[in-house]
Amino acid sequence: MLFPTTDIKKAFDVEIAVSTDMINAIELWTDIFQNEAPWLDAKKGVFSLEIAPAICKEFADTATNELVSEIKNNEYLNKQYQYFINDINDWLQWALAKGGIALKPYIADDEIIVDYVQADSFFPVSFDNRKRINAAIFIEQIVKGKNIYSRLEYQKFENGTHTFINLAFKKENYNNSNFNEYNDLGKQILLSEVPEWADIVPEYSIENLKRPLFAYFKVPGINNIDTSSPLGMPIYKKAIPLIQEADKQYGRYIWEYEGGELAIDADVDLFEIDEQSKKVKFPQGKQRLFRKFDGGSTADRPLLNTFAPTLRDSNYADGFNNILKRIEFNVGLAYGDLSDPNSVEKTAEEIRTSKFRKYNTVTSIQNALDKTLEHVAYIMNVYAVGLGQSNSSEVDIETNWGDSVLIDSEKQRNIDLQEVNAGLMPEWKYKMKWQGLTEEEAKREVAEMSGGGLSFEDEEDEDNPIDDASTNTNNDDDQVEE
Repeated sequence: MLFPTTDIKKAFDVEIAVSTDMINAIELWTDIFQNEAPWLDAKKGVFSLEIAPAICKEFADTATNELVSEIKNNEYLNKQYQYFINDINDWLQWALAKGGIALKPYIADDEIIVDYVQADSFFPVSFDNRKRINAAIFIEQIVKGKNIYSRLEYQKFENGTHTFINLAFKKENYNNSNFNEYNDLGKQILLSEVPEWADIVPEYSIENLKRPLFAYFKVPGINNIDTSSPLGMPIYKKAIPLIQEADKQYGRYIWEYEGGELAIDADVDLFEIDEQSKKVKFPQGKQRLFRKFDGGSTADRPLLNTFAPTLRDSNYADGFNNILKRIEFNVGLAYGDLSDPNSVEKTAEEIRTSKFRKYNTVTSIQNALDKTLEHVAYIMNVYAVGLGQSNSSEVDIETNWGDSVLIDSEKQRNIDLQEVNAGLMPEWKYKMKWQGLTEEEAKREVAEMSGGGLSFEDEEDEDNPIDDASTNTNNDDDQVEE
């Protein structure tokens, strides 16, 4: 839903640094991600394949699969931080879906909780020359019966001081069907009128800070809708027209099966008529197979005819798969993440390039996350100091993303090969890893290639290469003596 930005501006007497084009774009991205894209039409057989959510989940899973991030110098702070890290896959998917997400830590009792504010509830007000947002308005809403309550929180960081201003509004006679008809937040009320907000201080400040007390994660990439905006674009932005075509093409693919379904067209006189209902009685269990018509036989229409057209499903499937491959290319996925990995033969270079493309995309997401996690840890420490749980202004944060998923396969293969040549890795293990051989096959192949008939009967032999060499030398001496 679109929020009444005019009222938001009036409430704090500020200008919002979000253009109308960006607001409309965020609304479209939200609809696409929530399977409400404007091109979907059940009557025309166009349904969502949930490609956008699938893209976001694939990148979030890959980026965070092996993440280990800890605050080393404060046990209390690290415990609070781990709750935030445990949620990273969820809020990262929302960020990738809408271009970014605001992360807003706050104190609740003796805990530090992070609020995840999605792009359609976050309005930047100002930002510096590096497009780092230093003032913004956040929206929280609660629906109770026919009333909707809105809380606007204005946060501003300036000259080392972070200021909070909270306002509450009430809109009456709300319901899901007519909310979009409203163009205002309703009348302003006291925060204390809403139990959930009764303990919130209307206005206060925190001084001697180095950074704002909210962080913003921006999806890597340029904003080509509003080049001056600090906001990001969804990870699938370049593929939106293709996602639309994929939904439509899949509808055609399904219709090919439905329209080409085997049927028997038969004259109504060939069927028994039910005496009570006066309706045609189709053969039991075969109702779907028969279709009746009236009119009797003519020269070009017999009383009975089988409808069994040749299906063109392979053509539709190929077309659909090609669209998926193009989506993968546009968003930075590897071939086979969405498309059929076995549909087309690919060269080794195509596979390598495809995987490296995904590697680059995921690495850029992780680099952006590094800065965001560091910022959130800083904010949490500020609040920990206020709670008496930290006596240091510095945060020792250690983040490791792992490398088994992200490391470029060709690079890793070269590293393994170097280890084989240096004697640090057995050749048979290299063959198992990169040629898909079983241990027995790999050892046998190495033995055959050696030409000396070395036996790889068990691990014990491999662990005692000196003994093996001695045995072979003795055998050679015996042969010479003979």
